[in-house]
Amino acid sequence: MLAEAGGAVELLVALKAVAPFASMPLEDLAILVERAKPRSFAPGDVVIERGAPVDAIHVVLEGTLVEERGGQTWAVREPYEIVGGVDALAGASTDVAVRAEGSARTLELEREALLDVCYERFDVLATVAKGVAAMAIAARRLIGAMPWHGETSDPAVTEADVRNLDLAERVAFMRSIPVLQDTAVLTLAGVAATSTPVVVAAGDPLWRIGDPSDHLLLIMSGAIDCDDEAETRFALGPREVAGVLDALSTIPRWYNATARTRVLALRTRIADVMDVLEDDPDTAVAALTQLARATSNLVAAVPQTARQGSRS
Repeated sequence: MLAEAGGAVELLVALKAVAPFASMPLEDLAILVERAKPRSFAPGDVVIERGAPVDAIHVVLEGTLVEERGGQTWAVREPYEIVGGVDALAGASTDVAVRAEGSARTLELEREALLDVCYERFDVLATVAKGVAAMAIAARRLIGAMPWHGETSDPAVTEADVRNLDLAERVAFMRSIPVLQDTAVLTLAGVAATSTPVVVAAGDPLWRIGDPSDHLLLIMSGAIDCDDEAETRFALGPREVAGVLDALSTIPRWYNATARTRVLALRTRIADVMDVLEDDPDTAVAALTQLARATSNLVAAVPQTARQGSRS
Protein backbone atom coordinates (compact mmCIF):
# COMPACT_ATOMS: atom_id res chain seq x y z
CA MET A 1 0.00 0.00 0.00
CA LEU A 2 1.14 3.54 -0.69
CA ALA A 3 0.53 4.45 2.93
CA GLU A 4 3.20 1.97 3.96
CA ALA A 5 5.75 3.92 1.94
CA GLY A 6 4.86 7.26 3.44
CA GLY A 7 1.71 8.02 1.48
CA ALA A 8 0.84 9.25 -1.96
CA VAL A 9 1.84 12.81 -1.12
CA GLU A 10 5.40 11.73 -0.36
CA LEU A 11 5.58 9.90 -3.68
CA LEU A 12 4.19 12.88 -5.59
CA VAL A 13 6.80 15.12 -4.00
CA ALA A 14 9.51 12.59 -4.82
CA LEU A 15 8.50 12.37 -8.49
CA LYS A 16 8.32 16.17 -8.70
CA ALA A 17 11.96 16.27 -7.59
CA VAL A 18 13.09 13.96 -10.43
CA ALA A 19 14.50 15.99 -13.31
CA PRO A 20 12.38 14.55 -16.15
CA PHE A 21 9.16 14.95 -14.17
CA ALA A 22 9.80 18.36 -12.56
CA SER A 23 7.64 20.22 -15.08
CA MET A 24 4.85 17.64 -15.18
CA PRO A 25 1.43 18.68 -13.79
CA LEU A 26 0.43 17.06 -10.50
CA GLU A 27 -2.52 15.40 -12.23
CA ASP A 28 -0.16 13.46 -14.49
CA LEU A 29 2.20 12.66 -11.63
CA ALA A 30 -0.73 11.30 -9.64
CA ILE A 31 -1.57 8.90 -12.47
CA LEU A 32 1.99 7.59 -12.47
CA VAL A 33 1.92 7.16 -8.69
CA GLU A 34 -1.35 5.24 -8.90
CA ARG A 35 0.22 2.75 -11.31
CA ALA A 36 3.50 2.42 -9.42
CA LYS A 37 4.38 0.45 -6.32
CA PRO A 38 6.91 1.09 -3.55
CA ARG A 39 9.75 -1.38 -3.16
CA SER A 40 12.23 -1.97 -0.35
CA PHE A 41 15.67 -3.54 -0.75
CA ALA A 42 18.18 -4.84 1.76
CA PRO A 43 21.91 -4.19 1.30
CA GLY A 44 23.18 -6.17 -1.68
CA ASP A 45 19.73 -7.03 -3.05
CA VAL A 46 19.47 -7.28 -6.82
CA VAL A 47 17.18 -4.64 -8.31
CA ILE A 48 17.88 -5.43 -11.97
CA GLU A 49 19.55 -8.69 -12.96
CA ARG A 50 22.18 -8.63 -15.69
CA GLY A 51 20.98 -10.22 -18.93
CA ALA A 52 17.32 -10.22 -17.94
CA PRO A 53 14.82 -7.96 -19.71
CA VAL A 54 14.49 -4.65 -17.86
CA ASP A 55 10.74 -4.51 -17.36
CA ALA A 56 10.42 -1.60 -14.92
CA ILE A 57 11.95 1.73 -13.99
CA HIS A 58 12.85 2.63 -10.42
CA VAL A 59 12.86 6.08 -8.85
CA VAL A 60 15.20 6.06 -5.85
CA LEU A 61 13.43 7.32 -2.72
CA GLU A 62 15.99 6.43 -0.05
CA GLY A 63 19.48 4.95 -0.06
CA THR A 64 21.69 4.36 -3.09
CA LEU A 65 21.69 1.92 -5.99
CA VAL A 66 24.83 0.89 -7.86
CA GLU A 67 24.32 0.62 -11.62
CA GLU A 68 26.79 -1.54 -13.52
CA ARG A 69 27.28 -2.02 -17.26
CA GLY A 70 29.68 -4.52 -18.72
CA GLY A 71 30.54 -5.63 -15.20
CA GLN A 72 31.86 -2.17 -14.29
CA THR A 73 30.32 0.63 -12.27
CA TRP A 74 28.45 3.07 -14.47
CA ALA A 75 26.84 5.24 -11.81
CA VAL A 76 25.71 5.39 -8.20
CA ARG A 77 22.08 6.46 -8.14
CA GLU A 78 20.88 8.51 -5.20
CA PRO A 79 17.42 9.74 -4.13
CA TYR A 80 15.37 11.35 -6.89
CA GLU A 81 17.33 9.65 -9.66
CA ILE A 82 15.95 7.10 -12.13
CA VAL A 83 17.33 3.62 -12.67
CA GLY A 84 16.50 1.45 -15.67
CA GLY A 85 14.47 4.07 -17.51
CA VAL A 86 15.99 3.92 -20.98
CA ASP A 87 16.60 0.18 -20.82
CA ALA A 88 13.03 -0.52 -19.74
CA LEU A 89 11.58 1.67 -22.49
CA ALA A 90 13.85 0.00 -25.03
CA GLY A 91 12.26 -3.34 -24.16
CA ALA A 92 15.39 -5.40 -24.65
CA SER A 93 17.84 -7.34 -22.52
CA THR A 94 21.05 -5.47 -21.76
CA ASP A 95 24.23 -5.91 -19.74
CA VAL A 96 22.93 -3.54 -17.07
CA ALA A 97 22.81 -4.75 -13.47
CA VAL A 98 21.62 -2.80 -10.45
CA ARG A 99 21.99 -3.62 -6.77
CA ALA A 100 21.25 -1.85 -3.50
CA GLU A 101 24.40 -0.50 -1.89
CA GLY A 102 22.70 -0.34 1.50
CA SER A 103 19.07 -0.38 2.55
CA ALA A 104 17.06 1.35 -0.17
CA ARG A 105 13.54 2.24 -1.16
CA THR A 106 12.30 2.89 -4.68
CA LEU A 107 9.12 3.61 -6.56
CA GLU A 108 8.77 0.94 -9.26
CA LEU A 109 6.80 1.58 -12.42
CA GLU A 110 6.43 -1.32 -14.85
CA ARG A 111 7.30 -0.70 -18.48
CA GLU A 112 3.85 -1.53 -19.81
CA ALA A 113 2.18 0.70 -17.23
CA LEU A 114 4.41 3.62 -18.21
CA LEU A 115 3.78 3.07 -21.91
CA ASP A 116 0.04 2.88 -21.26
CA VAL A 117 0.15 6.26 -19.56
CA CYS A 118 2.23 7.66 -22.43
CA TYR A 119 -0.38 6.35 -24.86
CA GLU A 120 -3.23 7.95 -22.93
CA ARG A 121 -1.53 11.25 -22.07
CA PHE A 122 0.70 12.81 -24.69
CA ASP A 123 2.14 15.36 -22.26
CA VAL A 124 3.58 12.49 -20.22
CA LEU A 125 5.09 10.96 -23.35
CA ALA A 126 6.65 14.29 -24.33
CA THR A 127 8.16 14.66 -20.86
CA VAL A 128 9.59 11.13 -20.93
CA ALA A 129 10.97 11.69 -24.45
CA LYS A 130 12.63 14.88 -23.23
CA GLY A 131 14.42 12.91 -20.49
CA VAL A 132 15.50 10.14 -22.87
CA ALA A 133 16.84 12.68 -25.38
CA ALA A 134 18.80 14.42 -22.61
CA MET A 135 20.39 11.08 -21.65
CA ALA A 136 21.26 10.43 -25.31
CA ILE A 137 23.01 13.80 -25.51
CA ALA A 138 24.94 13.07 -22.30
CA ALA A 139 26.08 9.71 -23.69
CA ARG A 140 26.98 11.25 -27.04
CA ARG A 141 29.20 13.79 -25.32
CA LEU A 142 30.93 11.08 -23.28
CA ILE A 143 31.71 9.15 -26.47
CA GLY A 144 33.74 12.11 -27.77
CA ALA A 145 35.08 12.01 -31.32
CA MET A 146 33.47 9.44 -33.60
CA PRO A 147 34.92 8.65 -37.04
CA TRP A 148 32.42 8.68 -39.88
CA HIS A 149 32.76 6.81 -43.15
CA GLY A 150 29.25 7.20 -44.55
CA GLU A 151 28.06 8.67 -47.80
CA THR A 152 28.68 12.37 -48.31
CA SER A 153 26.07 12.82 -51.03
CA ASP A 154 23.38 11.11 -53.02
CA PRO A 155 24.10 11.77 -56.71
CA ALA A 156 20.52 10.94 -57.58
CA VAL A 157 19.27 13.99 -55.63
CA THR A 158 19.59 17.45 -57.18
CA GLU A 159 18.77 20.88 -55.84
CA ALA A 160 15.85 21.10 -58.25
CA ASP A 161 14.56 17.76 -56.99
CA VAL A 162 14.52 19.00 -53.40
CA ARG A 163 12.88 22.33 -54.20
CA ASN A 164 10.16 20.69 -56.32
CA LEU A 165 9.25 17.71 -54.17
CA ASP A 166 5.52 17.12 -53.95
CA LEU A 167 3.87 15.67 -50.85
CA ALA A 168 4.02 12.05 -52.05
CA GLU A 169 7.72 12.38 -52.87
CA ARG A 170 8.46 13.87 -49.46
CA VAL A 171 6.65 11.00 -47.76
CA ALA A 172 8.54 8.46 -49.90
CA PHE A 173 11.85 10.05 -48.90
CA MET A 174 10.91 10.05 -45.22
CA ARG A 175 10.08 6.35 -45.39
CA SER A 176 13.58 5.71 -46.78
CA ILE A 177 15.06 6.99 -43.50
CA PRO A 178 15.70 3.92 -41.31
CA VAL A 179 14.20 5.41 -38.15
CA LEU A 180 11.01 6.34 -40.03
CA GLN A 181 10.51 3.33 -42.28
CA ASP A 182 7.80 1.76 -40.10
CA THR A 183 5.90 5.00 -39.53
CA ALA A 184 2.36 5.19 -40.88
CA VAL A 185 2.06 6.99 -44.21
CA LEU A 186 -0.64 9.36 -42.92
CA THR A 187 1.57 10.37 -40.01
CA LEU A 188 4.51 11.05 -42.31
CA ALA A 189 2.21 13.00 -44.60
CA GLY A 190 1.28 15.24 -41.68
CA VAL A 191 4.95 16.00 -41.03
CA ALA A 192 5.83 16.27 -44.74
CA ALA A 193 3.06 18.80 -45.35
CA THR A 194 4.75 21.32 -43.04
CA SER A 195 8.36 20.64 -44.09
CA THR A 196 10.35 23.01 -46.26
CA PRO A 197 13.31 22.33 -48.58
CA VAL A 198 16.72 23.58 -47.49
CA VAL A 199 19.88 24.00 -49.56
CA VAL A 200 23.09 24.84 -47.68
CA ALA A 201 26.40 25.53 -49.43
CA ALA A 202 29.55 23.70 -48.37
CA GLY A 203 31.21 25.46 -45.44
CA ASP A 204 28.09 27.33 -44.37
CA PRO A 205 26.72 26.91 -40.85
CA LEU A 206 23.37 25.25 -40.22
CA TRP A 207 23.41 26.39 -36.58
CA ARG A 208 25.79 27.36 -33.83
CA ILE A 209 26.02 26.47 -30.15
CA GLY A 210 23.32 28.31 -28.24
CA ASP A 211 20.92 28.71 -31.18
CA PRO A 212 17.26 27.74 -30.58
CA SER A 213 16.53 24.04 -31.15
CA ASP A 214 13.18 24.56 -32.83
CA HIS A 215 13.61 22.35 -35.89
CA LEU A 216 15.31 19.25 -37.26
CA LEU A 217 16.75 18.41 -40.67
CA LEU A 218 16.05 15.28 -42.70
CA ILE A 219 19.18 15.00 -44.83
CA MET A 220 18.63 14.00 -48.45
CA SER A 221 22.16 14.60 -49.73
CA GLY A 222 25.41 15.94 -48.34
CA ALA A 223 27.26 15.67 -45.04
CA ILE A 224 27.15 17.77 -41.87
CA ASP A 225 30.11 18.11 -39.49
CA CYS A 226 29.16 18.51 -35.83
CA ASP A 227 31.36 19.60 -32.90
CA ASP A 228 30.83 21.01 -29.43
CA GLU A 229 34.08 23.00 -29.42
CA ALA A 230 35.49 20.47 -26.96
CA GLU A 231 35.92 16.71 -27.36
CA THR A 232 32.74 15.72 -29.19
CA ARG A 233 32.86 15.45 -32.98
CA PHE A 234 30.67 13.46 -35.34
CA ALA A 235 29.09 13.72 -38.77
CA LEU A 236 25.70 13.04 -40.31
CA GLY A 237 24.83 12.14 -43.88
CA PRO A 238 22.02 11.11 -46.23
CA ARG A 239 18.91 9.57 -44.67
CA GLU A 240 19.92 10.72 -41.19
CA VAL A 241 18.22 13.30 -38.98
CA ALA A 242 20.11 16.29 -37.59
CA GLY A 243 19.06 18.21 -34.50
CA VAL A 244 16.39 15.88 -33.20
CA LEU A 245 17.86 15.21 -29.73
CA ASP A 246 18.32 18.85 -28.76
CA ALA A 247 14.89 19.70 -30.22
CA LEU A 248 13.22 16.95 -28.17
CA SER A 249 15.08 17.87 -25.00
CA THR A 250 14.14 21.56 -25.52
CA ILE A 251 17.68 22.80 -24.89
CA PRO A 252 19.62 25.22 -27.11
CA ARG A 253 21.89 23.72 -29.73
CA TRP A 254 24.80 22.10 -27.91
CA TYR A 255 27.04 21.68 -30.97
CA ASN A 256 27.97 23.56 -34.11
CA ALA A 257 26.65 22.08 -37.36
CA THR A 258 28.48 22.98 -40.58
CA ALA A 259 27.91 21.71 -44.10
CA ARG A 260 30.92 19.63 -45.13
CA THR A 261 29.51 19.46 -48.67
CA ARG A 262 26.43 21.04 -50.17
CA VAL A 263 23.50 19.84 -48.07
CA LEU A 264 20.02 19.18 -49.43
CA ALA A 265 17.45 18.54 -46.72
CA LEU A 266 13.90 18.93 -45.50
CA ARG A 267 13.46 21.26 -42.54
CA THR A 268 10.72 20.40 -40.07
CA ARG A 269 9.69 22.29 -36.95
CA ILE A 270 9.70 20.14 -33.83
CA ALA A 271 6.36 21.69 -32.82
CA ASP A 272 4.79 20.38 -36.03
CA VAL A 273 6.24 16.91 -35.42
CA MET A 274 4.83 16.83 -31.90
CA ASP A 275 1.42 18.02 -33.10
CA VAL A 276 1.27 15.16 -35.60
CA LEU A 277 2.41 12.58 -33.04
CA GLU A 278 -0.18 13.77 -30.53
CA ASP A 279 -2.86 12.71 -33.02
CA ASP A 280 -1.28 9.28 -33.53
CA PRO A 281 -0.50 7.72 -30.12
CA ASP A 282 0.52 4.38 -31.63
CA THR A 283 3.27 6.03 -33.66
CA ALA A 284 4.19 8.30 -30.75
CA VAL A 285 4.76 5.36 -28.39
CA ALA A 286 6.65 3.44 -31.09
CA ALA A 287 8.87 6.49 -31.66
CA LEU A 288 9.55 6.74 -27.92
CA THR A 289 10.66 3.11 -27.68
CA GLN A 290 12.82 3.52 -30.77
CA LEU A 291 14.43 6.61 -29.26
CA ALA A 292 15.08 4.60 -26.09
CA ARG A 293 16.74 1.78 -28.06
CA ALA A 294 18.99 4.26 -29.87
CA THR A 295 19.89 5.88 -26.55
CA SER A 296 20.62 2.50 -24.95
CA ASN A 297 22.99 1.77 -27.85
CA LEU A 298 24.72 5.12 -27.35
CA VAL A 299 25.15 4.39 -23.64
CA ALA A 300 26.67 1.01 -24.49
CA ALA A 301 29.16 2.75 -26.81
CA VAL A 302 30.53 5.06 -24.10
CA PRO A 303 34.19 4.17 -23.40
CA GLN A 304 34.84 2.53 -20.05
CA THR A 305 37.18 5.34 -19.03
CA ALA A 306 34.36 7.84 -19.49
CA ARG A 307 31.79 5.61 -17.78
CA GLN A 308 33.43 5.31 -14.40
CA GLY A 309 31.47 7.36 -11.93
CA SER A 310 29.22 8.89 -14.59
CA ARG A 311 26.15 10.70 -13.34
CA SER A 312 24.38 10.76 -16.71
